[in-house]
Amino acid sequence: MEINELPDIPMFAKSIFSDALNKRASDVHIDPGSTRFRIRFRVDGSLQDYGSIPMAYFEQLRTHFKILAELDTTSVFTPQDGHFAFNFTHFDEKTKATSSVVVDLRISIFPTIHGDASVFRVANSVSHVLNLDGLGMNPATLAKVRKILKKNTGMLLVTGPVGSGKTSALYSVLNEVMDSDKNAITLEDPVEFRFDKIRQVQVNPDKGLTYAMGMKSILRQDPDIIMIGEIRDAETAEHAVRAALVGRIVFSTIHANSSIGTVARLMDMKIEKSLVAYALNGVIATRLVKRNCEACREEYMPSPEYLAYFPYDLSKSKFYRGRGCEVCEGRGYMGRIGVFEVLEFDTQFRSMIVSGASMSELQKLVDTNGTKTLRDDALEKVLLGIVSIENAVTVI
Repeated sequence: MEINELPDIPMFAKSIFSDALNKRASDVHIDPGSTRFRIRFRVDGSLQDYGSIPMAYFEQLRTHFKILAELDTTSVFTPQDGHFAFNFTHFDEKTKATSSVVVDLRISIFPTIHGDASVFRVANSVSHVLNLDGLGMNPATLAKVRKILKKNTGMLLVTGPVGSGKTSALYSVLNEVMDSDKNAITLEDPVEFRFDKIRQVQVNPDKGLTYAMGMKSILRQDPDIIMIGEIRDAETAEHAVRAALVGRIVFSTIHANSSIGTVARLMDMKIEKSLVAYALNGVIATRLVKRNCEACREEYMPSPEYLAYFPYDLSKSKFYRGRGCEVCEGRGYMGRIGVFEVLEFDTQFRSMIVSGASMSELQKLVDTNGTKTLRDDALEKVLLGIVSIENAVTVI
């Protein structure tokens, strides 16, 4: 869609975010070019074009965004980050009711040869799910997570690549155990969701408040629960592991490709294998796959290369995908659902880590002890008709 005139910059800015939220977008991208700048929404993990506008309006719109986020409007060569609140009127398709929702928009500005590129991350969105029941875990997986969460000490990590749903899973875990008789403190960068009953701390490296620095002082605040937005370095990992060993409940995310990969990642950070073995209660590995649109879902036969990914006889199975319709705007999918692998640290698994077992030996144990892997969970959702086999294989 080409837009050639913007009579009212503030109203146009408001319409961008309203349309983005109505489309369940997680991010809004505004990219300057030589003659026009384009606006795109990230919906269900994919970028979609919203419109292109002549560059003559770009400076006004950029300045308006910077004023909203209280950023330096004169700087055009320096990256800047900020946030501002947006009052969004949400229409619920199921109940046909409207409600006013305050949404936090985080803005990241990055200078390019044509001007400042801006990305807005939608936080506290009405589309986010912040409870375990809504993440898409099957009953057995959900029961295993809740079993791990019943322990009064130790660490639970959520792992996966960027955009795999780690943050939603992390907050859902925190919500599951949070109670009025517990003191919970978080270290986050940035604070994604805000809660009145939890003490949330925004990490600020420019001011000397890093994850590692925050962990050095946090135990003096008498916490029952500590949530760390992400374990990025060895020092933070060391503090988190030791906090778990001295009686605290610790939740965090870490970048790894699988639950076993999390063990390898911690060891790469020079954390002693005995500390890894006895500090961790479990690991949740997660991915996000696209849901088939229920309005246009149809049966089909996938190509053999996708069937071959799964080591099972699928010759008598039925497969479904979205054809594309008005409801899903021709995409064939609508929304996303999590795929999970939950590894519980039991006595045997801990003993193998301490004895120096290789990652392949640990993986063999996971494959034979009944743990549902990411691939198994993805296939289950494929056979239920929730996702297409192509999307499942691509993501997993």
